[in-house]
Amino acid sequence: MAGEVPEEATAPWSVIAQRMLRAVQKGGDGDKEQVGRSLVRHKRDVYRRVADRMAQVLPAPPALLRVALMRLCEEDDPRVLSPWGEEPVDATLVDRLREILISVTVIFEYIEGPYVRIVELVVRDGDKPVVYRNKTYADGLEVPHRVTQERISAGETETRFTVYPPAPSEV
Repeated sequence: MAGEVPEEATAPWSVIAQRMLRAVQKGGDGDKEQVGRSLVRHKRDVYRRVADRMAQVLPAPPALLRVALMRLCEEDDPRVLSPWGEEPVDATLVDRLREILISVTVIFEYIEGPYVRIVELVVRDGDKPVVYRNKTYADGLEVPHRVTQERISAGETETRFTVYPPAPSEV
């Protein structure tokens, strides 16, 4: 219905990933492993892009910011966290991110051509919020399955996922 926000718009990454995998397991189109790899690639890239931007705001290396950001966003997918094992988390850096980060949203747009993935980052700069947007163009085959299957087939041209702040976990 017009004016209503779809449930996925407020779902955290981990919930979105679980829903996508369940959809594939229940007979959705595509290979479960391929869908999972695509989502992991997108999530890693989003965290990397946000960490690179935050490195311009906070005096810390992007690699440490990426790990702190994933902790702050309550990322729980071990494939996204690190392919090499546990990475140390700087709790002070997590707290500093929490102080200045207002929101991180991933938006997929489709208008006659390739998908556009926009990572929207809102941070505090003194008393005012500052919005940073990073656009990436992607072939439809590279876009997470849930975006192409449900949104585009229904005629939607935009899908939003909230990465931060994390929503309460699903029961």
